[in-house]
Amino acid sequence: MIEILPIFTNSPLRNFSYLVYSNRTGEAYCIDPFDAKSLLGFAQKLGVKIKGILNTHEHGDHTQGNLELKEETKAIIYGHKDAKHKIPGMDQILKEGDIVFSVEEESLAVWDTPGHTFSHLSFVRKNPKTILGIFSGDTLFNVGVGNCFRGGDPNVLYDTIRSRYETLPDSCLLYPGHDYWENNLKFAEHIDPENKFREEFQTSLQPFQVSEMSIEKKLNPFFRRNTSSVKNRLAELEEKISDDRSIFLTLRKLRDNW
Repeated sequence: MIEILPIFTNSPLRNFSYLVYSNRTGEAYCIDPFDAKSLLGFAQKLGVKIKGILNTHEHGDHTQGNLELKEETKAIIYGHKDAKHKIPGMDQILKEGDIVFSVEEESLAVWDTPGHTFSHLSFVRKNPKTILGIFSGDTLFNVGVGNCFRGGDPNVLYDTIRSRYETLPDSCLLYPGHDYWENNLKFAEHIDPENKFREEFQTSLQPFQVSEMSIEKKLNPFFRRNTSSVKNRLAELEEKISDDRSIFLTLRKLRDNW
């Protein structure tokens, strides 16, 4: 089976890198390398060899470890076709539906998930029966979604969240590009004040907790945008909303300025 090691980087932006690996084959792939030396140390401890570097998108905090890690491991760097000249050392293009890693019946597949940027990929861990987890980069965070002011579009992000992320099974684990639990929970409290589940959940929240999509659907205001709690709050703030898309766009605008 495929194993996952989340690596919190202690960076100012609270980045996560991930090692996705197999104990059986000794192969590993790194998602969004921030600090090459740290990743090499973890790989050595696990007894695996990094064969590939997977970039969710082109922003520097997700690619800054690329070149050093490539030099040390000779790993192939993969990314979106539209980020070919923006991702350091990129060797190969990934497209929707590609399989980048497989062990027995589990695999890591590519989704094209624009919105945060137009060159954004997500990586889906799955077996023949279900999707087990998703590496969301800066598309979806715990209790939030990505911003769109560095090369993205909130309308496109809405389409991606609605058509892809909202279809994920409840048991799917979320592996985001940053740990934004604290700030996003504060915004959720501000914009979704009547959410009793959030109040209960916060008392048991663990540092760097990995959440299931069932939890996100109960916590994340961008998923809960049609609840009375969120709609009533938007009315209090005198925000004009007319349909599902406009609620999402309003929430994104409020989060940008919060």
